[in-house]
Amino acid sequence: MKNYNIKLILLIAVGILISSCSNDVEENLDTIAPTISIESPEVNQNYVGYWGGAWPEADKVFIKAIGTDETKIAFMHLKVLDNNGTIVFEKTVNSSANMQTELIISESFTPSKIETYSVIISATDANGNIKNSDPRFFIVE
Repeated sequence: MKNYNIKLILLIAVGILISSCSNDVEENLDTIAPTISIESPEVNQNYVGYWGGAWPEADKVFIKAIGTDETKIAFMHLKVLDNNGTIVFEKTVNSSANMQTELIISESFTPSKIETYSVIISATDANGNIKNSDPRFFIVE
């Protein structure tokens, strides 16, 4: 009977240990997508397009966004689209640090046509959670 009680106690202890370990794994599973803050361009910001003469090319559009994640941000991607939804510029920035929780993407873009453009930024964390920004529109006149 003594052996039976010891085996039962060991079995219960192992069961408790296993169940507590599996809860830790579930609690640490990252399911939250990163956040994105677009700093530039401002909403519906106007830029000067190509006029010729004194303006040999359009104003440069400075694009800057910050992605943050509570665990690790893996990379950010920016796209500039024209009125037709065609990608006219894009760039990807990868995280360089093991536990980098903030990543900045910034770039200059010179529009080739006078029209309204949109910028869309996406951020992906180390667990594959993805956040896409709402389009940020700017106007080249």
